Order: sequence, then C-alpha cells, then structure tokens
Amino acid sequence: MQSFQKMLNSMLMEVYHNIMRVEEEFLQNNHRINLTIREMHLIECVGMDRENGKTVSEIAEYLKLAKPSVTVAVNKLEKKGYLSKNSCQNDGRVVRVTLTREGRKIDLYHRRYHMSMIHEIENEFDEAERDCLVRVIAKLNTFFEKSIGAKT
Repeated sequence: MQSFQKMLNSMLMEVYHNIMRVEEEFLQNNHRINLTIREMHLIECVGMDRENGKTVSEIAEYLKLAKPSVTVAVNKLEKKGYLSKNSCQNDGRVVRVTLTREGRKIDLYHRRYHMSMIHEIENEFDEAERDCLVRVIAKLNTFFEKSIGAKT
C-alpha cells in the first residue's frame, strides 16, 4: 500500500473508532441513561420528526436496519419508557412511533451534547478550513453512500 493509502486508511479507522468511543463514553458517563448507542440513535431518529413520529419502516430505512430488528428495538424502548406507539389518525393500520416525555428529554440532552462537541470542533478551524472540512466530509459521505451494497 502506498504511503497516502496507508495513512488515509489508518486515519479513517481511527476517526471511526474515536467517534464510537466518544458516543460510548457519553452514555456510560451519564448514569441516568440506560441505553446502547443503537438505542440512542433510534431515539434520535424518531426525534427528528417530533410532531408526527416515524413508522418502523421509516426508522429502518434511516438507520439502514431490518424492520424486524427495529420492531424489537422499538418495543424494548417502549418498555423503558422512551417511546410510544400510536395508531395513525388517517389510517388505523399505520403505527407511528413517537418520543415520550422522557424520550424527548434524552433526545434533547443528546442533541445538546452533539452541538457542544461541534462548537468545540468549529473553534479549532478558521473559516477557510471549516469550508474545506465540510466539502471533504461531504465527498467522503457521497463515496460511502455509493459504496453501500456495492459488490467488490
């Protein structure tokens, strides 16, 4: 492997693992929150459409998970008191998942944590560097989105 390729591979792996560790520490250091990273991301997903909630299919699509896995996770989070399931007013066959009061508090706390982290990162860069960073991350994300499901 060439020097650039080795360095990029190492950096991407390190960034990925550091992001996961930061998220894990956030959850572990707050003893009031009894959630896994996947559960926190599911709550975050549902919180994106606070008024209407989301269907299991919408959650599965967003999180790139199988619907049965999402159903199990939703049921578990409902028992923990973070989510509720409600029949759609327009179509009784459709079930919408929404955040409970406790779920909204956790979601808000997690969003504030992310914003704090983003502000700290933002302060490390000048405007030109921030613009470059956003462009590079957007290109990386586009590459990874194209790679999902691609056969190698």
